[in-house]
Amino acid sequence: MKVGQADDIAGLVQFNQLVAEASDEQSILRLLLDTVGIFFPHVDMAIVYLYDENQKVLRLGAGIGVSVQSLRRLAFKPGESLTGKVFLSKKPYLCLGKHDIKRKMANISPENWKWFREGTYKLDVTSSINVPFLSNGRCLGTFTLNRYSSSIPFRKKDVAIALGLAHQAAMAIDNVRLHQALACSDAKETLVQSLCKGGAKQVLAQLEQLLHTPCTIEASVKEDEAIPIVRNRRRLGYLRPRRPLLTLSAIERNTLQFAALILASELEKQHDDYEQGLHRRNCAFQNLLNGDYGSVEYLSHAPIYCFVLAGSVCDNIALTRQIETTVQAYFPNGHFSVYEERYVVLAPSCAYIDHLATYLQRHYHLVVGLSRPRMITDVASSYREAVLAVEMKGDAPLVRYQDLGCRRLWPSLDEQTKRDFVIDYLQPLLDLEPDYMATLASLIENGRSARQQTAKQLHIHVNTLYQRVKRIEQVLGISFQNERQWLQLMIAYELYVDGHTETGKNM
Repeated sequence: MKVGQADDIAGLVQFNQLVAEASDEQSILRLLLDTVGIFFPHVDMAIVYLYDENQKVLRLGAGIGVSVQSLRRLAFKPGESLTGKVFLSKKPYLCLGKHDIKRKMANISPENWKWFREGTYKLDVTSSINVPFLSNGRCLGTFTLNRYSSSIPFRKKDVAIALGLAHQAAMAIDNVRLHQALACSDAKETLVQSLCKGGAKQVLAQLEQLLHTPCTIEASVKEDEAIPIVRNRRRLGYLRPRRPLLTLSAIERNTLQFAALILASELEKQHDDYEQGLHRRNCAFQNLLNGDYGSVEYLSHAPIYCFVLAGSVCDNIALTRQIETTVQAYFPNGHFSVYEERYVVLAPSCAYIDHLATYLQRHYHLVVGLSRPRMITDVASSYREAVLAVEMKGDAPLVRYQDLGCRRLWPSLDEQTKRDFVIDYLQPLLDLEPDYMATLASLIENGRSARQQTAKQLHIHVNTLYQRVKRIEQVLGISFQNERQWLQLMIAYELYVDGHTETGKNM
């Protein structure tokens, strides 16, 4: 036996031992690519493609000397290009010369050719070995070695070594997949038993043990943060691990996907029951507005508050359920319903309403409108107040009806009446430079007597402020010290801002 052959055999034995100890596919592929330099001098590129059973295409498994980002876009069909031919025939291909390579790649699709050229930096390969990844007669993918910087072609001996390396790597990958399948099978059986014993709550507890991270069922998340829970094309929520999905192993991800599958039937039943209960409460609230108070007798002994949640209200029953759960944490005795595309809550107290409103705005982009306390017999008025408050929303998460002041009168005025009032009491000021309207806005916000504070807010000298006030009084023909005229000016300004929201925000 020649010295070179003895070295090759020793190297193969060592490689076999290493891949046999590897615990995942990527480790095996890294070992294979790291071994290339030992057996094949002057190799410029080494690429492994693995067969995707779901998509029925060959995709990049690993590579060196290439643009991995570009090659990941490749999707070879069986029989397409050199890679597909090797996969389909399960036979090695030795290509000598770039013309031979191009001829055997002639049926590559335009899209794959584009990404292949980018992935190989548009270099012309002069010699290539392509061997199948065979395990127990099944082809798992292909192994490619390319040269472009050396004029020395690969030999038949190189093909034999590449076949041996690919065979050992393929068997190791097959064993890893079998181990993962068994592990997944055990995990699946455990999850099914958990569902039977304790429902969704027990499944989540078991998932935490299996994945070593807490998991929650969410109504709405970013798609790349969780696994969707779907049944009969109906999205019931998302199964979200605290750890990022990208950090989960193949076994852990498969376990999470199976958990989402078995949770779907449980959630569908829960959602159906919840939807029926919500429908009954929606009907009960409508009956309340019509004078039937029997369904909420427990709220009839003291004044109640009505608050309306408006904003991103949608038909997502999972989201509605999650919002109600949040509301119940603050108001356990409240009556929750959906009416006129708004969430409506009746509660005997408004304690912690500020905290709830802040949370709802931050997490669900909802604004809360709060009524004054009234007896249940006057719930229709409470609802109107809460709706009016929420429709007057600004940047604040909570709008109280009792804080609206004269703005609560706006809905009773037609648009022409409001426009006429603004023209009669404010139009001359609107014809001046914008600085004058900004000055009036600051005076109304700070109080007409707070001249120093207003000047500081406007970044002007107090004398400049006095001159602007004098000019405003002159063009409007009023005095800021006349209470009646000042009140009319404030009302006109509020009407103007209400009709020009963006202008009002910029003042």
